[in-house]
Amino acid sequence: MAKRQVEIDDTLQERVDMAVDEVEELLREYIKENEPISTPDLYSDLDYSGSVHEIIDTSVPIYTKEIDDTWYLYGNQLEEAYENAGIGTNPRENNGMVAIICYIEQEVADWYRQNADDIFDEMTEE
Repeated sequence: MAKRQVEIDDTLQERVDMAVDEVEELLREYIKENEPISTPDLYSDLDYSGSVHEIIDTSVPIYTKEIDDTWYLYGNQLEEAYENAGIGTNPRENNGMVAIICYIEQEVADWYRQNADDIFDEMTEE
């Protein structure tokens, strides 16, 4: 029996971190420009022009190998995020990219819930 060793690039967390950094920057810009009286809502305020969805969409891998590698490493988490989004019955739709979008969006929303109030407070105390 022959053995093969395969190397897989694990890029999902890096992509989530990139999306989170961009959403944080968007939040900070929104607070500076609009001077809201409370923490802006991720979807109705920050995503009013589609900016949050654009950030998430551009964080998704486009090459088949990277998508397949991500599915190999995180298949269960991607399926769960897709199911939680309630958008369909095929998590591998569009070669699995939709589930990756759902996962990144879920992670960004979780980060936002945990950090947006602190950032708002920090910026409005100045």
